[in-house]
Amino acid sequence: MISLILCEGKTDAIFLSYYLEQVCSWTHKFPKENIPKEFTIKPNTKKGESAEWYRKADDFLLICGVGGKDNFGSFIKSKIVPAMTDGNVFSKIAIVTDRDDREESSICQSFQSMLNPIVSSVTDNVWTNNQYANSFGQEKVVDFLLLIIPSDKEGALETTLMDAIAETEYDRVIVDSAKGYVESIAPNATKYIGKNRLKLKACLGVIWSIQSPEKIFSFIDEQIRSVKWEDSALISQCFIELEKI
Repeated sequence: MISLILCEGKTDAIFLSYYLEQVCSWTHKFPKENIPKEFTIKPNTKKGESAEWYRKADDFLLICGVGGKDNFGSFIKSKIVPAMTDGNVFSKIAIVTDRDDREESSICQSFQSMLNPIVSSVTDNVWTNNQYANSFGQEKVVDFLLLIIPSDKEGALETTLMDAIAETEYDRVIVDSAKGYVESIAPNATKYIGKNRLKLKACLGVIWSIQSPEKIFSFIDEQIRSVKWEDSALISQCFIELEKI
């Protein structure tokens, strides 16, 4: 079986790969000649796209970063819909997206439109079974999951990661202090963190610089992989459905 996860960007893709490797035993280390030939993707790195394959026994998983939430539509229409209508490549498709300040119903409707005619039923955090006709008029089936992060409030993946870090009383003080610092400096740093999503990224960066000052110049993937997210009850609850991929 071949499955697909689409997410917004690099941070999301790195985190999802780490979590699924640790919790669900997917592995990134396998002979690349074994990558499924049913689907070839060349990500546009200049647009921030990424594509990495993972394997578990005889199953394969492709995790793609589309280069930002505004790029989901073009990525899906140009790469995913043709792969499904022409080849029925994926048995399961999951999309992980930030809630930001959007209404859940609006997000669901937006992805239902993007995924037409492949997916007709979209519900947050629920796997739905979808039937569609391929380009040959044959009936095909795909299971689909939309996961909106966080599940219960405005924000993004960084919000959930900070909430997970704050599960311990000691680190909660650091998280709260980092949030207060970023908010206090934001009016004087609009050139760099003039948007809420950038404030969230800055806040997470401040937290990591305090928790691991010796790694402050590490790449983001090293920072993410240095935290045992699999031990977090909040993260486990948030991604319980995605684990079924």
